[in-house]
Amino acid sequence: MDLSDTQKSALNTNISAKLPARIRILCPLPNLPENLKPFLERNDVQCDWITSYALAEKNDFLDHSELALFCPGKLSDIAQKRNLGKFLLLAQQKKIPILLLTEDRTLANLIPVDNTHILPRVQTASPEIGTEELWGRICAMLDFSPWFNRIEQYTGQLEKWACSLNNRFEELHQELRLAWRVQQDFLPKRMPKTSKLRFGALYRPASWVSGDIYDIFQLDEHHIGFFIADVVGHGVAAGLMTLFVKRALVTKEISGRSYRLLTPDQAMARLNDDLASLELPEHQFVTACYGIINTQTLELTIARAGHPLPILITSDGRSERIELDGSLLGVFSGAEFPGKQMILPHKTKLILVTDGLEQAFGNETGEEKMIEKISNSANLPAQQMIDALAAIIDCQENSLHPADDITAVVIETL
Repeated sequence: MDLSDTQKSALNTNISAKLPARIRILCPLPNLPENLKPFLERNDVQCDWITSYALAEKNDFLDHSELALFCPGKLSDIAQKRNLGKFLLLAQQKKIPILLLTEDRTLANLIPVDNTHILPRVQTASPEIGTEELWGRICAMLDFSPWFNRIEQYTGQLEKWACSLNNRFEELHQELRLAWRVQQDFLPKRMPKTSKLRFGALYRPASWVSGDIYDIFQLDEHHIGFFIADVVGHGVAAGLMTLFVKRALVTKEISGRSYRLLTPDQAMARLNDDLASLELPEHQFVTACYGIINTQTLELTIARAGHPLPILITSDGRSERIELDGSLLGVFSGAEFPGKQMILPHKTKLILVTDGLEQAFGNETGEEKMIEKISNSANLPAQQMIDALAAIIDCQENSLHPADDITAVVIETL
């Protein structure tokens, strides 16, 4: 469509204000295309054009230019395409807008993909493009070029920040791995060996570091202690607290060559006082259960502090809870945790769990479902029972992303 004289005058005035100091034209042909001659006839535009790639390279063709106009004509061999690609890439690296006048639109692909220049700076048009349209394309490219430069600058800064964040995340990842290793060192490496008892344990942190901790250990020749605790929450803060709880649990008093085993209620009372002295935040509480078993008589002495009640399962699959009183640890100094004594029947399993196991089976009926699943595998040995329970948990919804840490301890009388 032809423009009126008034429209052309207004367009030329607008373009004159936007044109750069210099436009570089590379046209390796004997004659400059007719529609480019108006560029050279304008007094307010400084255009430099070169007819060979050799001259362009020698004269620093793209220095101090704000737009490059390429008119390669028909390229007959690979060398000519290579030369053109060289200058296209150089213009791209210098962030110079490129207008490529060619019928071969694939020539724009001579510029390799560069992640540092994410915005398109190359446009193609037919060599027969009209003068007015050509001027309009040039002005549009020059108008948007500063915005492209600014966007790429901000993008580069964002990439640096992203790289910095990735490095920080990697550091945190390594720190969490170290915290995981430290916590693993506080878990029992092997279970005590006795002819009348077998043990099994399941320990699954919700993240790298768990808010649960357990231990099964030999107190003396005839007594084995077992302990399970759950710090409210999970993650690093809860994990650090489990280490304190484990080290603060005092199970015996040694005086010279003699010693005295602390009963579970005494051990829990001391642990509670130690935690209360820390003046923990209101939301930082600990539940725990500690017991002692006489390996000769199978006498069980156990105390509880706000923890899920221990479960007894007989060989025929019947289950019952061991009723124990006891408040959360670390709330009130001087709190008492009354214990209970009983003789464990033969072929019985004593099971201690954290509330994460109940949550794994659902919030509403999790406890009932958990006891049902545990009872169904009551005839299995302790560790096989734990393995069967783990397989069931793996089939539950959201098993890959548990809401809480999961810990279970099974003590089996033979």
